Amino acid sequence: MVRGVGRPEPLAEERAIVERAMQGDQHAFERIYRHYAPILFSYILVPMLGDKDDAHDCVRETFISANRALPRYEWRGTSIWPWLKVLAKNKARDLLRASGRRQRLRGSFSHHLDVFGDRESETPIEEAVQHQALRTRIDGVLDVINPRYARVLRLRLLEDRSREDCAELLEVKIGTLDVLLFRAVRAFRKACEQQGVEFDLAEVSV
Repeated sequence: MVRGVGRPEPLAEERAIVERAMQGDQHAFERIYRHYAPILFSYILVPMLGDKDDAHDCVRETFISANRALPRYEWRGTSIWPWLKVLAKNKARDLLRASGRRQRLRGSFSHHLDVFGDRESETPIEEAVQHQALRTRIDGVLDVINPRYARVLRLRLLEDRSREDCAELLEVKIGTLDVLLFRAVRAFRKACEQQGVEFDLAEVSV
């Protein structure tokens, strides 16, 4: 039950539950999740982000991070809520910052893809054939750039994975991922130019 937006009611025997979760008890962690996830979603993340889908993503990312960080958590006060709230707000701010960068990067990357596939298809079969040809050409460009750049482009922009997932798979920090993605788009652009694809693209800032 929520006493107010500032601080919800803690779980009964919350400190003991948190201590078990810190020791790897997933049942205890699930109790924390079930109690606080709906409150974070409704009272913190939806108001900050203005989008329920983004808020759901942020709840998920918040508790993934919380589960990883719990062994280092230090109990303070009477509830884990303030710590979870800070994590959630940081995730929301990261998403808001990343959304601007991501739109610019997507615009940059999509521009090249549009150059490859600028002819409209007339039938579903023709569309499927054209899509396959487009993907083959994209893969052809990705194959000639640095494999690390190609992988981050596939993960982040083609497979639409989260920044956290990409950073974990590439074994880098979030800040390093952003730099890597910027350089990857630049390398993709250069490879397009070398293959004779012409365009006029504003510099992308990360």
